[in-house]
Amino acid sequence: MATSFSTSNAAQDPTILLVSGPVQGGKTSYLTELVDLLKKRGLKLGGFLARGSFHSGERSGFTLKNIRGGMELPMASAQETAGWFKYRRFWFNPNAFKLGRSWILSSLKEEPDVLVIDEVGPMELEGSGWSESLSSLRNSSVPVQLWSVRDSLLNEVMEHWNISTEHVFTIHKEKPDQTADLISKKVKFYRESKQK
Repeated sequence: MATSFSTSNAAQDPTILLVSGPVQGGKTSYLTELVDLLKKRGLKLGGFLARGSFHSGERSGFTLKNIRGGMELPMASAQETAGWFKYRRFWFNPNAFKLGRSWILSSLKEEPDVLVIDEVGPMELEGSGWSESLSSLRNSSVPVQLWSVRDSLLNEVMEHWNISTEHVFTIHKEKPDQTADLISKKVKFYRESKQK
């Protein structure tokens, strides 16, 4: 997978980068560190993180967190919750998806350098979850999008959204600071190309 990607050849085009790792393997932790590093480099970020919670060693739910403002909202629970819908072994909060979509739209108005979607999984491949937002983001002018993807779905996601291997970062192979450097360069090339 990628330890680098072409900035010169693709400078004119927005880039989708996949951050890949196993289920419960640290993808969100990796993205959290990466987001902090990119902010320190002066980049403007948008999107959200889906932080997992645990009970007795088992995944018990997820909380959606806005990267820009820090607002959080319960997104999923292993316990049945009134008004939430069941998908596989979790119950999901429909308001979290509504709010997440609105965060994406408001982020786009701010013209971010990087937009984070945590994560792209079975729902999106089946046409629900964040799929509608992902389709519109394909045509956006955000220089870099970061999507987290579990290893087992990586090939399906790459094929579904036509993403090349050089745009995949594996969390146990690429260090966050190295990934941040590459993203910073990509954003710089993209912004400079638009000023010409």
